[in-house]
Amino acid sequence: MTHNTQHKPLVSIIIPTYNSAKTLPLTLESIKRQTYKNIEVIIVDSYSQDKTIKIARRYNARIVLTHGRLLWARYLGHLHAKGEVELLLDSDQILNPTAIERGVKMMLKEYDMLILEEKSYKPRTLIQWLFYFDRRHIHAIKDLHPVHGVLLARMYRHKLLHKAFNRIRYKLPLRVMYRLVSQDHAIIYYEAWQHANRAGILEDAVYHIEPATLAEVVRKFYRYGKTELSISKFYPELSKGKRTPRKISIKPYSLISLALWLAKAIPYALGKLNTNL
Repeated sequence: MTHNTQHKPLVSIIIPTYNSAKTLPLTLESIKRQTYKNIEVIIVDSYSQDKTIKIARRYNARIVLTHGRLLWARYLGHLHAKGEVELLLDSDQILNPTAIERGVKMMLKEYDMLILEEKSYKPRTLIQWLFYFDRRHIHAIKDLHPVHGVLLARMYRHKLLHKAFNRIRYKLPLRVMYRLVSQDHAIIYYEAWQHANRAGILEDAVYHIEPATLAEVVRKFYRYGKTELSISKFYPELSKGKRTPRKISIKPYSLISLALWLAKAIPYALGKLNTNL
């Protein structure tokens, strides 16, 4: 990627979806309102039964269909991407209007990948407020290491992301990569870090639409747990737990973060006992 400040590289935004009609309009509207305009949007959809595809077409997104799950969907989106920069976004995330413009400037200047500072979108319920304070806690620590930290890159140079996916294809059996839900971002970031660890943080970048109830959290992390056990065979370094943000402390944010971790860890552990990989 050239360092000419006048260069406006194409940014490919890859969004996996499945029955995402409730949140996708907010995500796509935030992309439409970006101050940076050289963008393509790739929706990788797992045959949604709601209006997800109709919404994606309304925003002129390119649509790719797959029965694969999260890691495979991101990989497939990467294969269709034409941009020099790729952003791995989720369908429940809302971009700050200047996020892409500021991110591209940072990458043109010195970074190979960027962690997007994430905040909670309009928290209302107790669970959403727990996520809100947890995100403040982990971003305050600023541990960028892919093994013992929990911050994960989402914006990559295309060439670096391609190297990372090649390593993942080499290390993971196709059936595991195709069905993986858990730790998809962690694996991508870990492999990218092996090639180039020039990672930065893009501040005030994205807002996350959090689960509203404990039941939603339980269902979500139980599903994640079901795909984690086999991953530990291939990425044992990523299955040891994230030490830095979960250190016991009497500080309020630390205690809140620990409480939320427990709410996620218990269904996650139960999911591991019922792994389907």
